[in-house]
Amino acid sequence: MFIKSLRICNTVTGAIMRETSFHKGVNLIVDTESSSRHNKVGKTTFLKLIDVLMGAKNKKGIYKDHETNTETTALRDLINEKRIAVKMTLVENLESPHGKTVELKVDLFPKGHYYINNERLTITEYQKKLNNFLFGISNNTPTFRQLINSFVRISLRGDNSTFLRNLTRADFATYRCVYNFLFNISDPLLDKKLSQLNTELNHARESLREYKRVNTIDDIEQQRQILSALKSEYARTKVQTDNILNPNEYQNNKDKIASVRTEYTKLTDQLSEVNYRIEQIQSALKDAQTEKNRQADLNLSRRFFDEVCSKIPDINKTFEDMVRFNNKLCDNKISYFNDIKTNLSKEKTLIEAKRQTLLTKNKRYLSLIDKENIDEYEQLSDNLMQLRQRIGKCEEIIDTLVRYENNLTSLQENIESYSTGGSERKNGNEIYQIRMDSFNKYFTPLAQKINEENPILVYSPDTHKFPVSFSALSGSSTGTRKSLIAAYDLAYQQFALANQIQSPHFIVHDVVENVEGDDLRTIINIANGIDAQYIVAVLKEKLDSSHISKAEQEKLTILQLSEDDKLFEGKTVNDRENSKGNILPLPFEF
Repeated sequence: MFIKSLRICNTVTGAIMRETSFHKGVNLIVDTESSSRHNKVGKTTFLKLIDVLMGAKNKKGIYKDHETNTETTALRDLINEKRIAVKMTLVENLESPHGKTVELKVDLFPKGHYYINNERLTITEYQKKLNNFLFGISNNTPTFRQLINSFVRISLRGDNSTFLRNLTRADFATYRCVYNFLFNISDPLLDKKLSQLNTELNHARESLREYKRVNTIDDIEQQRQILSALKSEYARTKVQTDNILNPNEYQNNKDKIASVRTEYTKLTDQLSEVNYRIEQIQSALKDAQTEKNRQADLNLSRRFFDEVCSKIPDINKTFEDMVRFNNKLCDNKISYFNDIKTNLSKEKTLIEAKRQTLLTKNKRYLSLIDKENIDEYEQLSDNLMQLRQRIGKCEEIIDTLVRYENNLTSLQENIESYSTGGSERKNGNEIYQIRMDSFNKYFTPLAQKINEENPILVYSPDTHKFPVSFSALSGSSTGTRKSLIAAYDLAYQQFALANQIQSPHFIVHDVVENVEGDDLRTIINIANGIDAQYIVAVLKEKLDSSHISKAEQEKLTILQLSEDDKLFEGKTVNDRENSKGNILPLPFEF
């Protein structure tokens, strides 16, 4: 579809503040001011209005500079006060009969609405309907804004190929979906599925990395080697246990042997405890006997006793009484210790008898192996159990890694199937090569005419790479000046028409600001020769310096702006609010 007209309206009064009609070929929005004052009268703002009509969500961009974050408050206030809306008529044909016609309207003021053919819509509904009208897409894949950015290019910075990457925070899969649609390489639904598969693949890879990290794993081959070593160690340990005893015989009597050994160990521990206590009592007896037999220094003791008695006159005991008392204490202590020793000896005898009886009654079980072998056997049995657990864990890890690898392989195979060159996309020869050949048939000659370069657009079927890029027929990297953007977009119009690809028949550019001279004249001549609209903002001085005749300029210019005729206060307004001409110029520049 083509753009037939654009109108700026005061919805309070219903007045049309400005109406601009479009034609086929080059449509110039001209700033007549010198370069020192350009971009202040509204030529770029006019292009932004087109972008808003094409579903751009940021309507504030009409009066706000996104780079400096400053607002033209006068324009903002005017929009809010007059409740300004912008309207556009799209037609199937610019000549009568116009065929299918679509009327668009967007309110520029806050909380303003969107309309198509007088039907009020949400922004999402608005974009989806435009996607159907302009691209024939009913399922919104790719989205309208993802596509229209290749046709409405405003405020492009730098002379490089980044114009191919015209989306915000988009991954390679999204770009592939867009370019595959634009060049009719694949079904966009297949590309959407491809995007989903790539997301699943990334998640699966991340899950695998996390699983390896948590389990301290390098790779599956390492685990297979570990498993082999564990199985070898298990087999060796099993042979060792079998050499100690018949495992079946031991297992059949294991419970009884365990019970006997537990009782035997209990009695042995008790016997050890009794022997320890006997040793302690014997030591105590020895010390008591030594104390009794010790020869005291009676003279010294007596002198000490007499000295104490002189100081404490009430003591009525003699030194001999004290000696006799001390001897009695030693005798009592010795007697007490002897009694304990006797009892412990009896206890020891009883325990020894119990242990011997246990051994005699259970000789059949204990004869299987001696104590040392039992300990070794059970240690080896514990080792076997631990080895079985490690083998099981290792086998589980290997199984999990295999499942991860199988899932990754399946996802990669599906991606290959949905990617260009896969079974889902093949049509005899590689379709992408056919499409690139068709596009470059227009693109390379146009670029050569404009700036004598010979670039080609190349397509990468590798889903891990950006889908398209520029190369040069000579093998050297091609220049990426802004004139190349014009060549690319104009070539696409020819390509889309030749390949019957539904797309807008208009290009909106402010990228020729840095193009002049022969390059600019060539771009204008090419654009006038194709079945499309090339809508560009440009300084008049650029047109003059490029030796474009006044007559040609007048023919191509659809809107001329100046300090005296700014976009929102222009002299060419239809049905001005004040027909007597008392509208005062607004004190702002935009």
